[in-house]
Amino acid sequence: MQKLLNIIMAFIFIFLFVYSTQAQQAKPEKVYRIVYEMKSDEWYRQQAKLWKKEIEKNSKNTEAWRNYYNAVRYENYSNSINTKEKKQRLKKIVDDMGKAVPESFDYNFLKHTTSPKQRDIKYLKKAYKIDPTRPNAYYDLITHYEFEGEEKKVTEFYEKLYQSKDIASWLVNYNYNVLMTTEKNAIIFTNGDNDTYPARMLQEVKNVRRDVTVINIPMSWTESFIERIFEKKGIKIEFSKIKKKAIIVKPDNSKDVSIPVYVQELCKELTKKYPEIPIYFALTVYENFHKDIKDNLYITGLAYRYSTGRIDNLAMIKKNLENNFRLDYLKYSWYNENILGKKLIALMNTNYVPPMIMLAEHYKTSGQNEKAQYWKNMALEIAASANNKQLIQYIERKNL
Repeated sequence: MQKLLNIIMAFIFIFLFVYSTQAQQAKPEKVYRIVYEMKSDEWYRQQAKLWKKEIEKNSKNTEAWRNYYNAVRYENYSNSINTKEKKQRLKKIVDDMGKAVPESFDYNFLKHTTSPKQRDIKYLKKAYKIDPTRPNAYYDLITHYEFEGEEKKVTEFYEKLYQSKDIASWLVNYNYNVLMTTEKNAIIFTNGDNDTYPARMLQEVKNVRRDVTVINIPMSWTESFIERIFEKKGIKIEFSKIKKKAIIVKPDNSKDVSIPVYVQELCKELTKKYPEIPIYFALTVYENFHKDIKDNLYITGLAYRYSTGRIDNLAMIKKNLENNFRLDYLKYSWYNENILGKKLIALMNTNYVPPMIMLAEHYKTSGQNEKAQYWKNMALEIAASANNKQLIQYIERKNL
């Protein structure tokens, strides 16, 4: 009997040892683009190591190459993405991919994105030819054709992007509300992927607010692009003068161009020459792009309205929140607990809080306590979803 017990105990020990060892051997996980999901730096470091091991096992594994590249790219992203060291490391990965999987979609796509000549899209077009079903290529193709003024191609690839469902429905809803924030024939400055492609897709595919001119700030510096966009609205601006105003002197006495200064000077010039055209900044635009004109910005929903004179932005907030916006997705989002990009959703949705609190305060002042409480509760739910304790405390302190 003792011998049997010894055998059983030995078996249990071996089982537990093997199980423990397997449990400790972390498996590589898919590394999504940060527009969907952002993890800790330590997580990205770990994934880079794990995916590199997969490459060492099989250098033809394109999935491993893609995830390894993303993990390296996103580690300490905001502080390192533009450093020489990070660029060299990413280039090395792509060069190694070229030796291992030169005919893959991933190599050609990444070769394009890391190329110093972004306007040379031969690698991007080759990637698309290899696999035209991968939506990753659609975004850069859209940007390319926007710069080239090939409107039919722009529409074609926005159609493909819409059919691919690569842009999450919540982000489409958010950008619908951004467009609906603006007045007729407005110009709105946007920041990047999440507040440009979804809005433009709605315009091109669903004909939502085509009267609104969406200007992506990084693209606005290209004179041929911005001139063509403005020509459609009958706008003529001397960009050379505006760009001269954007030249700044750095501490070492060298000169550089400030895109934030350029954007703000462009905004001022547009308002001066065409006061009838409403100018907006999406709330997602980085603060440095409008900090010097912040006293002339009025929140009206999911955007700031630029105006050199006082405006009744509260009336605009009321109209937008109660009549123009689609807000059901904020309260009735099925499978939200497992949805991709949950943290990003929660973060972006906090942009609804300021206009909601302003509207709640308005109703409190006018004695409509039930409505005031409704909008306060909505704001609290959004802050709680983002797990933003500071924002929750701020809202709770409001006497509403």
